[in-house]
Amino acid sequence: MPEKQLQVELFVKAGSDGAKIGTCSISQRLFMVLWIKGVTFNVITVDTKRWTETVQKLSPGGQLPFLLYGTEVHTDTNKIEEFLEAVLCPPRYPKLAALNPESNTAGLDIFRKNKFSRREKSDKDLNN
Repeated sequence: MPEKQLQVELFVKAGSDGAKIGTCSISQRLFMVLWIKGVTFNVITVDTKRWTETVQKLSPGGQLPFLLYGTEVHTDTNKIEEFLEAVLCPPRYPKLAALNPESNTAGLDIFRKNKFSRREKSDKDLNN
C-alpha cells in the first residue's frame, strides 16, 4: 500500500504587492529543496502588513519563512532544511545533504557579508 504523503505548506514573505513571492533567499532555498526532492507542496505568501489569524497562531513570533508539515509547525529556519532531509529521505526522495559535514557550513555568512558590502557602498555614495 502506498504511503500517504502529509500536506506540506511553505509560508513565505510576500513581495511588495502583498501577493507574489518575495525576494527572501531563505524562502527561495527551502522552495528549491522541496521542489528538487519532488514533494507536492503549497506556497502561501504572507503579507506582513496584514497578518491573518491563522498565520499568527502558527507562528506567534511572526518569523518567515516557516513550514507546516502535516500538523507540525517548523519555525526555525536553520533547522527546517535538516528536518526535511531527515524526513524526506531515500529511497522515495533524493538525498541533498553533502557527504562532508563541513560542507554544510561553507558560505553560511555569504549573504550577510554581501548585504554589508552593499550597505557600505550605498553609505559612501550618499556622502559624495
